[in-house]
Amino acid sequence: MKKRELSPIELKKVVELRQLGAKWTEIQQETKVERRAAKRAYEEWERDKKMREQEAARFRVAAEAFHEHLNDLIRLAEALINHLDTPRWLDDLGTSEQHLLNLFQTNILEADRQRQIRSTERLNLMIFKSLQDHTHEKVRWEALDEWKKAWDSCRSISNKLRPEAQEVVAAVLNEENDVLETIKKQTEEEHAAVKWMARTVLDAIWQTILDGKFNPKCPEVAISYNLVERQLPYTLISKEVPRFLLKEWNEGLTNACQNVAKILLRDQRALVKQLYDEVRTVRKAIDELVEMLNKHRLYPLILYTHCELCPI
Repeated sequence: MKKRELSPIELKKVVELRQLGAKWTEIQQETKVERRAAKRAYEEWERDKKMREQEAARFRVAAEAFHEHLNDLIRLAEALINHLDTPRWLDDLGTSEQHLLNLFQTNILEADRQRQIRSTERLNLMIFKSLQDHTHEKVRWEALDEWKKAWDSCRSISNKLRPEAQEVVAAVLNEENDVLETIKKQTEEEHAAVKWMARTVLDAIWQTILDGKFNPKCPEVAISYNLVERQLPYTLISKEVPRFLLKEWNEGLTNACQNVAKILLRDQRALVKQLYDEVRTVRKAIDELVEMLNKHRLYPLILYTHCELCPI
């Protein structure tokens, strides 16, 4: 015997009566639908209702999970572009891999929860891959490789310039006996003074490049008295020095550092020009990634693409 299909009106009436507590015989009498057919239709309706409720619940959970996933991607993208900038001091210029690793070992996504470094790194790298999967068609991720290459080149050039700068410092100090004698009188750390002066000169060149004030066609760097005074390490002032003598000493060091910078820029012009070019490459790559990883660009990209971590 063919199964009777209830019309939407009949089914609605059966459901209403049953939910009011009516018996199947009463429902049959009221709706003129045979009680077995009414019961079968009601049970099918209940199963469908449970499935719809489960689907709705799953969708709500998936939507919440996707919203969290979306926010994770946005937070990581913002942390990445903020982290890529160059440090103010050359001594802080580690390798590009270590610099990125420092980012991925920080608790970007869950600031309120302590995590083991390895677990945090693994989570951040997983989210980073997800970000790349979502954006690979629109974001030129080769820019990050260009940033890494230029960053490491800056570090390599810095390592080449450091001994050259120390050599120039030693030569300048030998010519400027007053400064050298003052250093010897105030401290026995003459070698430390040479290293410090070289670092101060290189940092001044580095910061001039970062600030956009360096002209490779006419390379000049101004080393201020305030810079020397601020960076002067305590080990170079091992004895108490009257303020007026300390000021005179600092002025002598500033002039000596300025002479070192002038000679270094003349003798190592090609290396400094290369450093300037690499910083420009770093900045260009950062600007491109900042533009493409802007959250207003990321939202539609993420919504209309898919990755392995997407819940829906």
